[in-house]
Amino acid sequence: MPKLKFYLIVLLTLLVVSACSFFNPQLPKRDISLVSSNQTSAVEVHLVQHAMGQTLVPVHPQRVVVIQRWLVQIPLALGVKLVGAPGLALTLQGLGLDNKQLGIEDIGAAFAPTNLEKIMTLKPDLILGTVDENRDNYSLLSHIAPTVLVKMPNSGDWKESFMPTANALGQTKTAKRLIDKYNARIADFKEKMGSRLKKTQVSVVRLAPKLIHATTKSSFSGVILEDAGLIRPPSQNLDAKGTKKKEGSPVGYSVSPEVLSQIDGDVLFLLRYGFKDASESNNALHQLMAEPLWSKLNVVRQGNIHIVDEFCWLAGSYLSANRVLDDLFTYLVKEAQRI
Repeated sequence: MPKLKFYLIVLLTLLVVSACSFFNPQLPKRDISLVSSNQTSAVEVHLVQHAMGQTLVPVHPQRVVVIQRWLVQIPLALGVKLVGAPGLALTLQGLGLDNKQLGIEDIGAAFAPTNLEKIMTLKPDLILGTVDENRDNYSLLSHIAPTVLVKMPNSGDWKESFMPTANALGQTKTAKRLIDKYNARIADFKEKMGSRLKKTQVSVVRLAPKLIHATTKSSFSGVILEDAGLIRPPSQNLDAKGTKKKEGSPVGYSVSPEVLSQIDGDVLFLLRYGFKDASESNNALHQLMAEPLWSKLNVVRQGNIHIVDEFCWLAGSYLSANRVLDDLFTYLVKEAQRI
């Protein structure tokens, strides 16, 4: 009889261990339980495929934390409640949004290590991030809440990450409507540009402290310009691999004052980024304009230089993309119609 009891205890232990292993949140294919500790009823979930495997996530998440600033715009555009994100002043400034009014907590600087303690206090029901930056923290993040990591190697891959993120949020129908509206605006822009479309060479330059940075077609804005059918200067008509060969960055490269001709074009969009204040930014712009080769640029002689919002032109998703399109309509369509 004692032996029988012993074997029953061993068998029961093995069943418990097996059950715990089955629902272990560290396993990428089964990383959440169906019922949270503070809920009395089951949560409706769906299985989401992502860069780290597959995860059961709520069909209608109510408390989303985003840990990569490039993804912040996606839940905002899809009308999903966002409770935490990094570097909000940097992320939302260009969109004219106020994180306090939206009820979003700042979880730390945009490029700082993920603040797991802060994320825990927000009690998220879904965590979104990119795999390159958060692969090592995936197991820890999955202990806090269901975690979905998408592929987005650089800011120019914003389209590729959009639908996987929308799927995780249960908002694929809304996402498709946003894409359709964007494509309709692209078609409208092309129609209004007419024959000028393939004759207008567009240069995009980011001015930073002690740096002149030409952005290529592999950048966030570069993808939009290519969608719009605009041509780029030969030195900026580079994909990610070609751009990396120049500098190491997949979206742009440094230009020295001696070769300013590389930023010439019919139109130049200038972004100012990384300055501590307006005074420092203006000083850098004046220094650029004082360069001997600046006045010789065709785009300078034609007066077709436009300073645009750096936050919307550098990175984001469809919210920023539509702001970039606003600028294209303003400076390439409306201004041309006034001439």
